[in-house]
Amino acid sequence: MSKEVVEQALEAFIAEARRANLDIEKIAMEAKAGIMGNKIYSWISTTEKTQAVAALEKATKEISKLDF
Repeated sequence: MSKEVVEQALEAFIAEARRANLDIEKIAMEAKAGIMGNKIYSWISTTEKTQAVAALEKATKEISKLDF
């Protein structure tokens, strides 16, 4: 699976969360903390954690620009 496909899936998921009136900034903050804190869903290597957090920040920022 390409990086673009994963990014599109992440942005679509965040967009739907926002449309459902969820606080995407708060959810992203909790997810980033979970990634860095080794929650059960954080199976990536330590060296990839920063990349995962950056991707989440980028996707959240992009969706925040949209007008629903």
